Amino acid sequence: MGRREPKHAAAQIRDLLMEWDAIGVSDEPNAADEYDCMIGPLTAHLRAGADSAFLRDWIARERGDHFGLPADLGADSALAEALVAWRARTERS
Repeated sequence: MGRREPKHAAAQIRDLLMEWDAIGVSDEPNAADEYDCMIGPLTAHLRAGADSAFLRDWIARERGDHFGLPADLGADSALAEALVAWRARTERS
């Protein structure tokens, strides 16, 4: 994932998670860390070279198992694709 500082990378992944916003808290300033539980595992998957299909499935499981939400493969696919695109950008820089 390039030479970016880990905190910077985590902040960028957090931004993508807040755009995904499965539980609808992005407008709440006190909820900025609501999806932080996903940053570490996503970072590991991205470093391991996970593709968007793998990430989508992992995100979908997290949506259901951790957050207790119904499936939304469109939103989960969009996040997975955004994460893969982000990884590609960071690797080039």
